[in-house]
Amino acid sequence: MADAPETTEGVAPTRERPSQIVVLRDFCIRTRGAACERCAVACPHAAIAFDEDGRPGIDENSCTHCGICLGICDAFSSTRVTMHDLHARIRRIALRGEDVMLTCKENVFPGLEPAANVVVLPCLAMLSPEFWTLVLAENVPVKVTADLAYCADCERAGEMGEMLYSHAIETAEAWSGRKVGYVDVIPEKESLVKDLADPTGVDRRSAFANPVGDVSDIATGKRRLRNSEVLQQFYERKERARALARLNLTDGIQFNDFVPEGRTRKTMHPKRQLLLEAIDRDPDIAARVPVAVSATDCELCANALDCAAACPTGARFPDPADGTLAFDARYCIGCGLCVGACPEGAVTLVEATARLFLPGEGERGSESRN
Repeated sequence: MADAPETTEGVAPTRERPSQIVVLRDFCIRTRGAACERCAVACPHAAIAFDEDGRPGIDENSCTHCGICLGICDAFSSTRVTMHDLHARIRRIALRGEDVMLTCKENVFPGLEPAANVVVLPCLAMLSPEFWTLVLAENVPVKVTADLAYCADCERAGEMGEMLYSHAIETAEAWSGRKVGYVDVIPEKESLVKDLADPTGVDRRSAFANPVGDVSDIATGKRRLRNSEVLQQFYERKERARALARLNLTDGIQFNDFVPEGRTRKTMHPKRQLLLEAIDRDPDIAARVPVAVSATDCELCANALDCAAACPTGARFPDPADGTLAFDARYCIGCGLCVGACPEGAVTLVEATARLFLPGEGERGSESRN
């Protein structure tokens, strides 16, 4: 994505090759026969159309690289930065003990150099409710710093961007029970020399408070630790590895004697994984998140496994132990393809909450039909 989040952490600007928004076929349910077209509906410039096989394509002449499609569907990603990359950067800012400030390019004027804790996005609408929920569940002090009046005249995303990011934030606040802060002014990068040369509005004591603190931190080594990007990345990777281990996800190919090819595949959609990580942080969130999942009427089910063959994520699969239908609610995205595939009409979509994803609540791995 040409306008992916910018790094403002003291690195001199360099000329980079424009990145692209790409389509990840494994996450697009249209290629499996679904009638979904959310990405095309959300695109503010009608830059998305569908091929004969259902795969979405992007008209580069119309695309403004606003990133709205990334927030709408997991099938879209950037060649420059992923949601995982962005989340990792936000965590590193928080590890430094700073508030995380999120803004958009429309609010960054020529000559304004944002502070190191400011993350500049093409549009705030590129962040999904699940992304915001995870950040809030981690108690990251996150704030939007922008003049929201600019949204109406934004040529990049326009009113669609404002509507979508407002909805995403409100949804995440309702799910998490926490709030995103708002400030009007984007913090600017400041230097010690500038502060001492022009201490306007700052008394003499305050002007020297930060330098004295910096000297103390340098002497004790705290400044080096706090600002060490390598150390922050180490802590981030270590914590994420622990979180993923707790989730016990089983993405990828699994051998299974009860399918024609002898193997099954599970595909965890990124937004679902973000939500699962948020619930791992705060299980109380689960009861506030509505989800649609498939359910099977055992009286009607003949174990034909047509539903498993149609499932794009591997949420439905033959139990490797005995070949009976098994179901992992965490992978079910409520696409409904299994409903149409079942010859007995035994499958329906039901409304539930994310409590299904908690250990012991929903059916997992080798557990049989619901």
